Amino acid sequence: MKICMLTSGHSAVDSRIFYKEAMSLRKIYDDVVVIGHYDEGICCKDGIKIRGYKSGKSLKERYNFLNKLIDIAVEEKADVYHFHDFELVLRIMKIKKKLPNAKLIYDVHEYYPEMVTMSKNIPSILKPFGAFYVKHKEDKVAKNMDYIITTDDYNKERFSKINKNVEVVYNFSDFKLKEEPDKELSKEYDVIYQGGISVERGAINLVKAIHIASKKIKNIKMIFVGSFDDEETQNSISLYISQNGLEDNIKYLGRVSHIEVEDYIRKSKIGMVAFLPYPRYAKNIPIKQFEYMSCGVPVIGSEMPSVKRFITAYNSGLTVDSSSPEEIAKAIVKLLENPDLCSELGQNGIKAVKEEYNWGNMEERLQNIYKSLSI
Repeated sequence: MKICMLTSGHSAVDSRIFYKEAMSLRKIYDDVVVIGHYDEGICCKDGIKIRGYKSGKSLKERYNFLNKLIDIAVEEKADVYHFHDFELVLRIMKIKKKLPNAKLIYDVHEYYPEMVTMSKNIPSILKPFGAFYVKHKEDKVAKNMDYIITTDDYNKERFSKINKNVEVVYNFSDFKLKEEPDKELSKEYDVIYQGGISVERGAINLVKAIHIASKKIKNIKMIFVGSFDDEETQNSISLYISQNGLEDNIKYLGRVSHIEVEDYIRKSKIGMVAFLPYPRYAKNIPIKQFEYMSCGVPVIGSEMPSVKRFITAYNSGLTVDSSSPEEIAKAIVKLLENPDLCSELGQNGIKAVKEEYNWGNMEERLQNIYKSLSI
């Protein structure tokens, strides 16, 4: 069986697409190709062929590139096409027309209709129509998919009404567990947030919380590992930091490799998942909380079900009102002033990942989906 992973909006070496799904499938299938953003063009990495391309990251540029992307995919003459972005829904049936025997898998990472309502690039008056169009188009194509994979239970329930072949493959961490603390590893940072940086993900409230916490813990250090979603957010946060003299307390490292992310988490004492209570984030399950747990780092997360459910199940962190910088700061200070509590919650996180929230369980689920396709 030849498998082609296809993405228009992610890097070819995206954490979920490449390091989890493609590498898990490569264990049982010899021919796996990933097509996505990648500067090195066509190459081989870890036994997986990458067809990298350079394309604009704006929605318009991605849309204009879709036909070319489909042509590239068809050239591979794969048995299974596993695609990861909504805009590919608009063109994916072209593969079926050219390769009638190919199987199609739609991997749904987000609840896309609500992403439209949150977009800063779409006029408010058009958002309801945009959300309706996205849902209508997605539902229509979903009926023709050989399988639908979701990252959360909400989308599974939604698509199960349309297609009988739907399964959740949670985006659990693939970091290797170290059940005993690494005594040689020094904790360089008090707090870490990793992932996309935006107002909706709580970035401004986190910065304000560090400012409040610095009144009690003068030399507190926080790092943001990831890129800003927009320049406006970056400028407003930078201004707040400079106005309040927080340059020594807060650092931005930008986007780093999948392997480096783990290293920074292990060097931190607390991991943050303080997303604001937008409907989209109430449904999507952030991977970062599992990565923190797998590294034995206690989590401070929002009260949303998609976060709270996983933290409280194993008592692996604290949940807070993510709209309150004061409450976030209080939780940070509580953990930093109680290293034994930090250690206890961190060990509970390791237990959670060992018993349940690990990619090994999802790898088996993914492989079984492919076996069921009977090619």
